[in-house]
Amino acid sequence: MAKVTVLIADDLKFFLEVEKSYLQRGGFAVLTATTGEEAVEVAQKRQPNLVLLDLEMPKMDGVAACAAMRKIPALAATPIIIMSATGSQENRDRCLKAGCTEFVAKPQKPDELLGIVARILSVRQREAKRITVVFNVTGKDASRQVVGQGRDLSEKGLLLVAPSPITVGAVLQIEFFLPGTRSQIKVQGKVVRSVKDADGSHEAGVQFTDLSQDDRALILDYVTS
Repeated sequence: MAKVTVLIADDLKFFLEVEKSYLQRGGFAVLTATTGEEAVEVAQKRQPNLVLLDLEMPKMDGVAACAAMRKIPALAATPIIIMSATGSQENRDRCLKAGCTEFVAKPQKPDELLGIVARILSVRQREAKRITVVFNVTGKDASRQVVGQGRDLSEKGLLLVAPSPITVGAVLQIEFFLPGTRSQIKVQGKVVRSVKDADGSHEAGVQFTDLSQDDRALILDYVTS
């Protein structure tokens, strides 16, 4: 499974390294930039799947960098998230006018950033019928959160494509947004089969074990729409 590439631009190197480290542990390939100008240059050259821009960068801020990227044909449809420590309506309006996909308050916790990235990517994947899934193994073999791809979704479970193997019998805590919606599903699942693909990725058949009635209805509505 080819890794999804995320570009992060932030002039505060400490936060940049924290964000980079957490997304890498989540299974993403990460590019970084410390200025708006550098972000535009890297985005044009590497064409990432998603761009995260800090609003408050000196010289070329996140708004200007986003506007510059939107003028590049290859980046015209790339999801761009602008983050700010101050979530004022004025800032939101400026960012959306520049062409960003979404304006968000800078997450206080790294795992919140992972959730934002997964949600935005899921919205962009509806046509492909793939879902960005954040999951972790629970119990005595508990693991950190990892990002994978889900497909063949039903009310009974899904097929999870992950960067590393998952043992049959493992219990997973799974979170994902239904593509094209803001409906978040949180469910526990059990791995009932696990195989390695020729491309080196790992597939796990996951059976849901505690899906709520409300989430079941959301999934059924999604898969039949």
